[in-house]
Amino acid sequence: MKSQLAVARRALQVVRVWIRHFAIPAVRRRPATERAERAQAALEELGGAWVKLGQALALRFDLLPEDYCLQFFRLLNQMRPFPAEQVRKVLEQDLGRPVEQLFRNFDFAPIAAASIGQVHRAELPDGTVVAVKVQRPEICDLIRSDLRVMHWLATVVDLLPGAGGLRARQLVTEFAHWSEEELDYRREARHASLLRYNAQGDPLEHNAQVFLSHSAARVLTLEYIKGIAVIDIVTAIRRKDAAFLGELASRGHDLKRIASHIVWNALNQIYRQGCFHADLHPANLLVLAGDAIGYVDFGIVGQLDRRTTDSLRYFAQSLFAGRVDLAVREFARFLVPSHRTDPDAARRDLVDALRAYVESARVRPNGFAPESIFEIEMLALVRKHAMALDPDVVRYLKAVLTVEASVKEIDPSFDLIAHENRFFARLVRIEAAEALTPDRIGQLLLDMRMRVGGLLDGFEGLPTAQIQLGAVADNVRWQLQVSCALAIGGWLALSALVWMSGNEALRLRPLFRIVTLGGALAILGLLILTLWQVRRLPPRRTR
Repeated sequence: MKSQLAVARRALQVVRVWIRHFAIPAVRRRPATERAERAQAALEELGGAWVKLGQALALRFDLLPEDYCLQFFRLLNQMRPFPAEQVRKVLEQDLGRPVEQLFRNFDFAPIAAASIGQVHRAELPDGTVVAVKVQRPEICDLIRSDLRVMHWLATVVDLLPGAGGLRARQLVTEFAHWSEEELDYRREARHASLLRYNAQGDPLEHNAQVFLSHSAARVLTLEYIKGIAVIDIVTAIRRKDAAFLGELASRGHDLKRIASHIVWNALNQIYRQGCFHADLHPANLLVLAGDAIGYVDFGIVGQLDRRTTDSLRYFAQSLFAGRVDLAVREFARFLVPSHRTDPDAARRDLVDALRAYVESARVRPNGFAPESIFEIEMLALVRKHAMALDPDVVRYLKAVLTVEASVKEIDPSFDLIAHENRFFARLVRIEAAEALTPDRIGQLLLDMRMRVGGLLDGFEGLPTAQIQLGAVADNVRWQLQVSCALAIGGWLALSALVWMSGNEALRLRPLFRIVTLGGALAILGLLILTLWQVRRLPPRRTR
C-alpha cells in the first residue's frame, strides 16, 4: 500500500511538472526556442529515472532536434547536487565509520553530479587520491516509482490509435532493466575490476581501480583519473568553440586519434574479451595522455560467452565484407519470433536494412549513412516484427550504437567499416600467434585429452547403462502385464454380473451385444499389443 501511494504521488508530481513546463507556456505562447530548455528543466526537476531517460536521449540526434540533444547533455554530469550532510550520512551508514577516519581529506563539494549519485574528490589515509561516488538518498525507491509511472504511460501510448507499432511498454522494460543494474554499486565494483583486469598492459585503455575497503552498496571509491571529459569535447564541437578546440590541439590531442581509440577499445572489449562497457556515453569517457581513453563509470557492462562472442564476430565480419545473407542468418540466431511474426517479411526487411547500410558506407567517403544509424534500424525492425532479442545482444547493440554516435560527433569523417576491418585482420594475426604459445598448446592438448577421456568413459559406462535399462524394462514389463490383467478381469467381471442378473431383456438388446463384443475385441487388441511391446523390451537381467 505504501509503495502504491508513493507511485500515485509521483504520478501527480509528473502531471504538475508537465503543466508548469509545457501546458502553461503553450497557453501563454512562449517562444518555441525555449522548449528544449523547458524539457531539460522538467526532467532535472523530476530527477530519478526521468533524468536517466534524458541522458539516454542526449546522443539521439537521429530522434530529437539538435537543440534538445545539446540541452540534455547537461543531464549527463551537471545535475543539481545534494547537501553535504546527506553525503556524510550515506558514507557513514554504508562504511560504518566517521568520514574523518575513512579519509585523510574529503571534499564535500562534488566534482560531478548525475541522476543516481555524485562524485567527490578525496584522499585515502595513505594519501592516494580517489574519486568517491555517493548514491543519492532514497534514489532506489524514487526510480522504481518512476518506472511504474512510465509503464502506466507506456500502456496508454500503446493503446492510442496509430501507436501500436511503437511498443512503448517493451522500451520501458528494457530501460528499467538497465536502470536497475546501476542501483547497486557493488555490482559496478565487480564490473570495474573485471574490465581493469582484462585491459592490463593495454596502452590505449585505462579503467579506474576500485578500492573495495571504501566501497559498499551506495558508495564506490575509484582511482581518481585526471583527463579531459569526452562530453566537453563533443559539446565544444557542437557549439563551435574554437578556443576550447584550439587548446585541445595545442596539448597534443587529435580528434581523429581519439575517435579511433574509442572504437578500438570497444571492439577489443567485445570481440576479444567478451566483456564490454555497455554505457559508453561521453560523460563516462576521459581523454588521457597520448589520447588513451579512461573509463570512470561501470554501471552497465555486457558479458558474452565464447559462443555468443564468436557468433557476433562472424556477424560483423560477414556484414563488413558485404555478405549480407550470411550476416542476417547469424543475427537471426539471437531473435525469438512471436505468433505475430512473419519470418519471410522479417528476413526481407533485415536483408534490406543491412544491404542499405553496407552500400551507403561504400558510396559515402565518410563511412556513415548520416540519415540513420544502423543499430537503431535493427532494433526498430525487431520491434516492428514482434520479435524478442537476446538481452546480451541488446547490450551489444547499445554499446555499438553509443560508440558510433559519439565517434560521429567527434570525427564525422571517421571510416568505421574500414577501421573494423583492420581490427579483425589484426585480431586474426594475434589469435594465430597466441595459438602457438606453449600455454595455449598445453591447454589445447588438455582439452583434447579431457574430450577423449569423456568419450572413453561413455563407452565404459555402456554395461552399467545396459543393467539400468534392464531394470527399467522389468518395471515396464510388469506394469504392462498388470494393466492388461486388470482390464481383462474388469471386463469379465462386468460381463458375468450382467449375465448372472437374469435380465433377459438387457442381454438381448443390440446395444449391449455391441458393447460386449466391442469390449472383447478391445481387450484382445490390448493383450496382443502388450505381448508385442514386451517382446521388444530388452531381455530380463540374469542374476
